[in-house]
Amino acid sequence: MDSAEARSLLSLYRADDSAADGARLVEVLGQVKADPELARWWSDEQELDRIIASKLATTHVPAGLKARIISRAEPRPTAIRPTWSRAPLLAAAAIVALAVLFSSWRGPFQPALSIADYRDEMVSFVKVAPSLELESSDMGRVKDFLARANAPAQFNVPKRLQKFDPIGCRVLRFRGEDVSLICFKIGGESLAHLFVTNPKTVWTGARGSAPVFASKQGWMTASWTEDGQAYLLAVKGDRAGLEKFLSTS
Repeated sequence: MDSAEARSLLSLYRADDSAADGARLVEVLGQVKADPELARWWSDEQELDRIIASKLATTHVPAGLKARIISRAEPRPTAIRPTWSRAPLLAAAAIVALAVLFSSWRGPFQPALSIADYRDEMVSFVKVAPSLELESSDMGRVKDFLARANAPAQFNVPKRLQKFDPIGCRVLRFRGEDVSLICFKIGGESLAHLFVTNPKTVWTGARGSAPVFASKQGWMTASWTEDGQAYLLAVKGDRAGLEKFLSTS
């Protein structure tokens, strides 16, 4: 085995890789001990890996980042394990970090035990005015668009919210499930955001009963289930400002 092949194999080696070829690993590690130049290179590579791992471990991931990226494009899996050179290593590490971050979204869906994660992710998404895949004040067009996207389209808009025109919609993803987002203009620049998804996506804690209210950083939400759909309504403000859209009187 020459030095170039040894470096190629070592660049793929991970200490916790149970699938590594034991015989080849013993051979290349033996060559490291016998080749001072290769040993220095390997030591530098390990130190660089340690620094990158340490930096990634302390990096703060902004709330709502998963929803924003996944809503734009579902990542495609790949079975190819790249051989990294030192020059693009930092960029590659960033890609790996995002892949790890999103890995929980790619496995089989596991029902949530509470609505907290779902509510926080959806509110984080709309804190900045969301980009809409369809802009329309026609609810018929909105539902048709969502139906063609295979997203929840058979939903009931709260009676008092029906007095306000929608401005459009888009489809989000949460734990592998589609979520329909319909936005309503409720006065000035203010918007009400109605999220609709399958009840198995998230446990709302309110099946056929009064909505459950929760606040988060200046936003008020109400969650409930009705006619086979799970609903989340979010507006900026207090409970009184939200309840006026839910009252049936």
